[in-house]
Formats: sequence, C-alpha cells, structure tokens
Amino acid sequence: MAQEPGAAIIHLGGAMLDLGRGTLSRDGRILPLRSKSFRLLCELARQPGRVVLKGELLDAVWPDVTVTEASLSQAVRDIRKAIADEAGQILRTIARRGFMLCPSDGSAASNRGTPAAGSPQAQPRIALLPLADRTGDPDRRPILEGLMEEITAGLGRFRNLTVVARHSAFSAAADTSLGLAEIGATLRADYIVNGSARLADGHLVLAVALNDVRSGEILWGDSFACEGGGWLTLQDLIPRRIVQRLFAVVEEAGHRESLRRGKAEMSAFEHLARGRSLFRSYELGVNELARAHFASAIAVDPSLGVAHSLLGMTEMALHDYGLAPLEVKRGAKARAHHAVELSPDDSRCLSHLSYLHAHLREFEAGEQTARRAVEVNPCDADALFNLGHILSWRGRAEDCLMWIEAAREVNPLWPAYYDVAASAALYDLERYEESARVLLRVPRLSARQEMRLAATYARMGDRDLTRHHIARARMLAPDLDFAEANRRGWTSEHERQIHHLNDGIELAERMAQNVDGDSITGGSKEERP
Repeated sequence: MAQEPGAAIIHLGGAMLDLGRGTLSRDGRILPLRSKSFRLLCELARQPGRVVLKGELLDAVWPDVTVTEASLSQAVRDIRKAIADEAGQILRTIARRGFMLCPSDGSAASNRGTPAAGSPQAQPRIALLPLADRTGDPDRRPILEGLMEEITAGLGRFRNLTVVARHSAFSAAADTSLGLAEIGATLRADYIVNGSARLADGHLVLAVALNDVRSGEILWGDSFACEGGGWLTLQDLIPRRIVQRLFAVVEEAGHRESLRRGKAEMSAFEHLARGRSLFRSYELGVNELARAHFASAIAVDPSLGVAHSLLGMTEMALHDYGLAPLEVKRGAKARAHHAVELSPDDSRCLSHLSYLHAHLREFEAGEQTARRAVEVNPCDADALFNLGHILSWRGRAEDCLMWIEAAREVNPLWPAYYDVAASAALYDLERYEESARVLLRVPRLSARQEMRLAATYARMGDRDLTRHHIARARMLAPDLDFAEANRRGWTSEHERQIHHLNDGIELAERMAQNVDGDSITGGSKEERP
C-alpha cells in the first residue's frame, strides 16, 4: 500500500505513526512490526474514530488470500504490543463488529496532517508501584504483590482509564535513583499510586496514596487494616475499596481540570467527569448541564460507550425516570444498547442497560444484565448497587438490601441514590423507622420522596411528621396526584408494592385531615411499631 506524500503523523500513546514515511516509532526509534500488522494499522489510521468492520479489514489487508479472523486477531495483538496498548484503549475492539483506532492527541489522517474536529483525546494513564514492605516478614511479600495485582486488575476494569502494565510499573520502580516525577515520565503516567505495608497488632496495615505526576500533589491517601471477614475477604474487600476510591479520585481530578478549561478545550474524559459529577449531585437544574457534557464527550470521542448510556440516563432523569414517556424510555434503552456494543466490558454501560430494561418491564433481562455488570467489574460499587435496585423492583427487598450493603462496603462515600433505593426496600419490608431514617439522609428530596416519607410516618402513627412532609410534597408539586404518579411511574414487577405505598399515602392523607382526633392507626405515638 503506497503512502501519500505529506500524509498525517498520528500519535498513538507514546508511539508515532508517520503515514508519509511508512514508519512507526517511539522517541526516534523505529518499532518493529510485521508487514500485515503495519498495513492493518495504516488502514485503521486512515479512518480514526470509526468502527471498521472485520470484513473490510480482511479485504484490505489480505485481498488475495483467504484467512480466518485469527490472522486479524494476531495482527491486532502485534500492534497493541508495539504501541504499548495492552489494555486496548487506543486500538479498541468493538464486540462482534470490528476495531476502532483512537489516536491519543486527536490527530487524524488528512493530507495536511491537521487534527480532525471531534477526534478522541487521551484518557488518564495510571501506574501502580509495588508497596514498600515494612512488615519485616519476607513471607508477606507474595501477599503484598497479590494485593497490588488485584488493584491493578480492578482499575483496568474501568474502561476509561489506561492502566500501565504491572511489569512495566514494577520495573521502573526498581530503579531507586528515580523519584515519582521521573518514574511518571518513564511510564508516561498522569497518576502514580504508591504506598507501604506494616504490621500492627498482628494485622497487615496498608497505606496507599494517589499522586498527580504533573503537580506533585497527593490527591488522596488512606490506610486500610486487613482483618478479613465480613461480606468480602482480605483478598477481596480491601482491593475493591482501594480501586473504587482511586477511580473516584481520578474522576474528581478530571472534573477539577475541566473547570479550568473552556468547553472546546476539554477532553472526552473531562466532559464525562464533569457530567457525572453534575448528574450525581442531586442539585436542581443539573441534568440539562450533565446532558450537554455527555453529548460533548461523544462529539470528542464517539467510541466512549458510557457517555452514550449516560446521555440516555439524563434524558430519563429530565422526565422523572418512571414517568418518562414510552418513546423516551425506548430511546434511552437504544442509547444503552449502543453503549454496550461499543464497550461490552464496561460495567457502567451494562448497569444502565439493565436499569432501562426494568423501566420497560423487561425484568428478567434487567436482572441478567445487572448480574453481568457485577461479573465484569466487581470493583464497581454502582454495579453492585444497581443489581440490588433491580431486585427490589422484582419484589426481593432483602436481597436488595444485601447488595446495597455490599456497594456501601466497597464505597463508604456512597451517593445519595443508594439511600433512596434502600429506603424503598425497607418500606416494602415494613421497617418504617429505618426507612424514614435512611431517606432523611438524602440532601434534597423530590416531591414524591417527601410524600413517601409522609406515608412512612403515617404507618408509624406520627401525625405531626406526616402533616409536615405532606405539606412539603404539596409545596414542591401542588398539582400532582401522587397515587396516580406511583401507578404510572413506580417501576415494580408486582402490583402489591405499588398498593402498599399508595395505601400509605391514603392513610397519610386521612391522618392529615384528622386535625383534632387521635392517630388514624388507632394507637398513640408511644405505641408505634
């Protein structure tokens, strides 16, 4: 395949593809690559940001030879090895369809070599160094290495992070003359995780820190006592907690960086981080802003699956989720399906799809997809929570609470919507005091949530709090028929859950009107359950 004079130079992580010269290099050194693999790379480089079907690639690279897809897969592996893209973030696999090349600086193949508008930009790159062993026990070394392997693998499951391969990170750290900045430069890492291990009262204590290579700032640090037991074990819970917090802090750093940039300068990751921060904030009017950032992330990187599914989720939020018109629900589900096609191993895309299955009353498909999300990434607390949420809608409130508790174990800084779902499950179980206490932790309640609190206090026989929350609900939505809204918008496989809530609302309404009488439930507040 002849190369055109003056064709683009395309940056692929630290590697550089020069289509004009027909070379692939890093730091001025030519990288070896077999002819068919190089031809495949060039074919993909001429169509950056586009899914190129397997059949197209086979026809272009092996035009006169009959080969199987195994030859294509081998060439892809060769390319990824050459450009140090073991995680498949630059040369992406699009399940059951083909491959997409995502240049790291937005460069694209044009005759002038100028970046194409809307091309994807690099995502954060993180390296995990071995823990400094201060235990004084050489038998602990394999445990420490195993923990770091689990953390490295766990971070790799979050698809919009690039994780430096363990052997590369450990090799760089072995040079004791290098500081963190030099190690970061060697590994081309934006963030470095380091730490130490010691013994305290016979227990292994890990101290872990996340460092910003560019600024030298420690973004996060914490210590973890590995005592084992509980829902997850020593080899399970501690790595998952660390992974969840590391990912959250990197995302928060992307959000902060986005605040310093104009919208046109922001990377896809920064748009995604800003949108997620807004979407999770529970503030008024943020869903429109979040939606705009998710749309911008897609414009920068069309292959970013989670941005597509989150765009659908914001559209649901703008219509109060269950109350959304059928066409909005179907449109959001179509976006989530597309997201899973782009990122089949992204737990967030699978979780969003499962949620939308359930909203369309496809409960079995919703549960199966939610379980798949947990299998793909057990470090994703939101995936654990989402499975619990789906099970609640299926009438299995005890199972719901178990999975939400598992999510809280992994993410002790859980978002408010965990409490909303847990409160609903507790109401279903007639654990009213707990239900009210959990829902009151939510910083900003909607009108329907205020009415659910009123129903909860009515079940408890507390007339004053019932009236208080009915008044707040009516202030927020003076014209809403709450019982009808629940019938139309409360996602549940079983009518009894909706009847249970609406009966509570009816009881609250009667109690609020009974200004002078005793509690409608027939008992005093001292006799409440």
